[in-house]
Amino acid sequence: MKIGTRIEASPCQLCGGTERQVLATRGRGLEPLTTVVCRGCGLVSHHPLPDPAEVAAFYATRYRVAYKGGWEPKRKHALRALRGAIARADRLAPLLRPGARVLDVGASSGEFTYVMQRAGFAARGIEPNLGYADFARRTYGVAVETGGLDDAGIAPASLDLVTLNHVLEHLADPWAALRQLGSWLAPDGLIFIEVPNLAGVRKQATNTFHAAHIWNFTPETLALLAWQAGFAALTPGDLAGTSMVLRRRRAGDRPPTGAGTALAERLARQVATKGRALDYLLSGAPVTRRVARLRRNIEEQVVCARHATVRDMADAILKAAWPGRARQGRLSWSDAAA
Repeated sequence: MKIGTRIEASPCQLCGGTERQVLATRGRGLEPLTTVVCRGCGLVSHHPLPDPAEVAAFYATRYRVAYKGGWEPKRKHALRALRGAIARADRLAPLLRPGARVLDVGASSGEFTYVMQRAGFAARGIEPNLGYADFARRTYGVAVETGGLDDAGIAPASLDLVTLNHVLEHLADPWAALRQLGSWLAPDGLIFIEVPNLAGVRKQATNTFHAAHIWNFTPETLALLAWQAGFAALTPGDLAGTSMVLRRRRAGDRPPTGAGTALAERLARQVATKGRALDYLLSGAPVTRRVARLRRNIEEQVVCARHATVRDMADAILKAAWPGRARQGRLSWSDAAA
């Protein structure tokens, strides 16, 4: 199958269209991987879509080893996750009442669950990977359950916030997942989703797509998926990217726009031009990325070396991130929450 080929496929879950265009035939590591864009809406996915049972088995035992190189995170990976967790907490905590009930789906090694717990929320997580879930429990003492959504046993309308940070693109059926999560939310509950944004990516096509990301979203396709599952963006600003806070749809809400043939054509051109090896090299991105990565690695080594354990490192970074914050309406460090 050649790049640019138009093929017929099963109806798109986003728009019902059956025509796809091949964007790439290889993924990261030059592994065979056919990636297509729906000509009707611009949703990008694997072709064919993988079997859900195979997806579940992969994430339970093989994913972290394949993509992170181990059964539990390296210290530098825990540091990156912790910093990202603090940034998400700073964004989301002001939207919640004190003591709100939070579930982190795809909790990884537990950093966000730990951060939200230390901020005074009733936080728990669920993580399919056996090694990472065990690491979260041992290292941070948090309630991270091993398994998938069907294993969670969450009571209906019992949560105030559900978060999926770089998780939705991995799921076999994101529509079903969001509907299930919606049943767990209280009437005024929120969902936070962040996924990679395919729009405007400047990478080689062989480094853009990989087996773990079944779906590749843009702001338009992510917003439409959320709408179909019963949600709307909390603020108009959330529609500008693929990091969104969602609330339940209300009467009078207007469906999101932008997913369509024009988006599909734009993405096909982007991958065909910016994704070419020569164009990528001439952009200067390979050099700037490597320099940035080197600087980051040096800084991370310095930070990680200062602390005896990952837990010590987490506590020190949290104390530095939240010094003396007012307790009312904002995040605060509480030794009583330890």
